[in-house]
Amino acid sequence: MRDIIKPKNIVVARFDEATENKLNMLRTHLCEAGCMKDISPYPPHITIAAYEDVELDALLQWTGEFTKKYAALEILISSLGVLPPGGEHTETAVLYASPSPSKGLIDFYYAFHETLDEFCGSIGWMYSAKSVHPYAIHSTIGIFEIAQLQKAMEIIFEHEIFGMAKIIALEVYAYPIEFIKRFDCRGRW
Repeated sequence: MRDIIKPKNIVVARFDEATENKLNMLRTHLCEAGCMKDISPYPPHITIAAYEDVELDALLQWTGEFTKKYAALEILISSLGVLPPGGEHTETAVLYASPSPSKGLIDFYYAFHETLDEFCGSIGWMYSAKSVHPYAIHSTIGIFEIAQLQKAMEIIFEHEIFGMAKIIALEVYAYPIEFIKRFDCRGRW
């Protein structure tokens, strides 16, 4: 029996230009220093949701409605975190920048999940409002060999990535990396 490939879509929150530039410069420096092999093809972002079998028109409609309600959101990038090695990836870990969990950010993140969460499936369950232990809200910096973590953190601390940033838009992608549409946050606080 042939496996049926399910369509997958993700929604990501995009940063203001200054924050994006800082994170892109950091990624480049980490690659040049040999700490990380590849730079993600995704721009710096925070993953908001991931879906399987969601009707694309419904997802685009909801994302558009959502961004009409929300203005650009100020956040504080305040710390680093690590997703530890696991499964088949025993030699690598994911380093990420973490925003402070302000009420505004938490409300923004979970308000998006007011609809369509039934389509989270296995790829989006850990981003879902229904998950008992959701992923930390984060912006992935990269995947690193465990032996390179200390050097990578030293380089990260040399860059000025910590501080205020803004989420200015949501973007919808077909997984793994096909841009579909951008929705700028246009609401008012």
